[in-house]
Amino acid sequence: MIQYNCSSPDSLYATVNASWCSIREDECHNKTASQSDLCLSRSAYLEKYLGPCRSPFFLPMCVTYLLIFVVGVLGNSLTCIVIARHRVMRTTTNYYLFSLAISDLLVLLLGLPLELYELWSNYPFLFGVAGCYFKTCLFETVCFASVLNVTALSVERYRAVLHPLHAKHVATHAHAKRVILVLWAVSLLCALPNTSLHGVEMLKPRFGLTFPNSGVCTVIHDRWIYNLLVQVTALLFFILPMLTITVLYVLIGLQLHRERGCFDAKTGLSQDGVTQRARHRQVTKMLCESLFPAVGMLEWVKRIS
Repeated sequence: MIQYNCSSPDSLYATVNASWCSIREDECHNKTASQSDLCLSRSAYLEKYLGPCRSPFFLPMCVTYLLIFVVGVLGNSLTCIVIARHRVMRTTTNYYLFSLAISDLLVLLLGLPLELYELWSNYPFLFGVAGCYFKTCLFETVCFASVLNVTALSVERYRAVLHPLHAKHVATHAHAKRVILVLWAVSLLCALPNTSLHGVEMLKPRFGLTFPNSGVCTVIHDRWIYNLLVQVTALLFFILPMLTITVLYVLIGLQLHRERGCFDAKTGLSQDGVTQRARHRQVTKMLCESLFPAVGMLEWVKRIS
């Protein structure tokens, strides 16, 4: 609860020496809202209009973030090392997984510390306008890149299962690299509009005083533009990709089901049948693993809500 105390030497009243604010605390409560603000200290004034400086959930979130950091950095680093050091692992599918791992590492190494710092101290934002732009652009870019990488991976798997002959000639290493570069470039460009709407906002001067410690990285332009951008972005980078991935996986599942019945009838327990079943298990495992980035999509929707 915010305490009003005009007699405190730290109060705004003592700072501006306003003659109409009584030193008696009970009279201060009877003043208008504007006048009673003078009975607040600077920290209490900031808390009234910006909320608590430190999140009440800092400790549990800190523990959770540290666990995510350790597991995420270890797992994604191993993924990148294995794919980079072993030529046999450099398949088109693994190129997309490598790109996903890079996007995760960017968030973990650069974005997660910023998030943790904001939980510790929501204001002032110490990194300036450039830091605000960087933070916003980073999260937007990696979220978009993750969604597009998962979608592109699903398209490649669809080709491999339903059109294997065509995929053999199209899904080359060079093609995968070009697609990934384009996806990252598109993600960066699509992140710029939302980034441009953000900036460091401070409380407006009052009583002849400024509040330099009130800087917060937030939306500083018209809110309706931001809301419209959120709706368009949600359509392009959440709804459409999820629908596309769902349709492709349903088609892949139906095709695998048909092939399984066909090969069971023709090959029985022959070596070809065993090999084909192993291929089916590998593809099914890939489909299950590809569903995990959908959690990242949901996290992004939560952030822009």
